[in-house]
Amino acid sequence: MESRQFAPEFGGELLDGTEFRSTSLAGDITVINFWGSWCAPCRVETPEFQAVYADVADSGVRFLGVDVKDQRQLAQAFVESVGAEYPSLFDPRGEVALAFRGFPANVVPSTILLDRAGRVAAVYVAVVPEEDLRRSLDLLLSEVTPR
Repeated sequence: MESRQFAPEFGGELLDGTEFRSTSLAGDITVINFWGSWCAPCRVETPEFQAVYADVADSGVRFLGVDVKDQRQLAQAFVESVGAEYPSLFDPRGEVALAFRGFPANVVPSTILLDRAGRVAAVYVAVVPEEDLRRSLDLLLSEVTPR
């Protein structure tokens, strides 16, 4: 846990047009999922992420999608079609992935888990099976965060 690196700060506009800053995630465990409407594996993964999100949203776990290399209309249609209720940043140029230098976030789908202190606790460069995501979140929820 001591060797975890802090995630970079980032921000932008959510698909719904509201501004977002990563500093708003402070104190919560965060699942950051890089996806695109053009990504076939994302069609399988996103509904599973939504199921986990629905179960853990009241436990101090936040989910943030990062829609990369996409068009806003296609991204919004994708989110509606798979039933994703958590917010997604609209990042057509992939700038958020670039902010995570040293972490392979430029492959889609990719998922980065942040602990409560905002440090990178896990990186997945492929589809994350629902059971694996639940197990990783359970471990992070059980951690005591140093003050």
